[in-house]
Amino acid sequence: MNQIARFGMVLGVICLLATLVLALTYQVTKPKIEEQLKKEEQAALKAISPYTDSFREKSIDGINYFEALKGGKLQGYCLRITANGYSGFIRLMAGIDLNGIITGVRVLEQQETPGLGARIDEVRPGENAPWFLRQFRGKDSRNLEVKKSIDAITGATISSRAVTEGITKAVVEFLSNIHKGK
Repeated sequence: MNQIARFGMVLGVICLLATLVLALTYQVTKPKIEEQLKKEEQAALKAISPYTDSFREKSIDGINYFEALKGGKLQGYCLRITANGYSGFIRLMAGIDLNGIITGVRVLEQQETPGLGARIDEVRPGENAPWFLRQFRGKDSRNLEVKKSIDAITGATISSRAVTEGITKAVVEFLSNIHKGK
């Protein structure tokens, strides 16, 4: 029994040390990760709203969004969107003009199946933007539907539908709130 207790104590100390190392690593890397996420978000903002020169972060009824400005004049909005994909959450950023027409969409984070759902942000050789997301540009964000206005990715209908429905739902909710506020 004495030897079992000693092994238990040694194992306990090892687990405690491993936990402390993980906690310390998390605390050290957390600011760097947040900074990188901010940079990615800023790059996405510029990509989905290319004809603006500044963004102002705002919130209405718990919805965080950015006003897209050019010369201080409101040109549209950029929304953070979270959709439920096949393998987990898909975090998106979508830009819309003042009439609800999509100016661009970018994936910030996704964990979809490689080779299938992960193709939502795939850039084909010789192109500079994801081919699936490009088809959203210029469409009314309130009337998006897979197989009617958006072509689904073969073998990844759930991911395609998640992005499409996520954008529609978020924009409809946002526009109804923004119009209530005016």
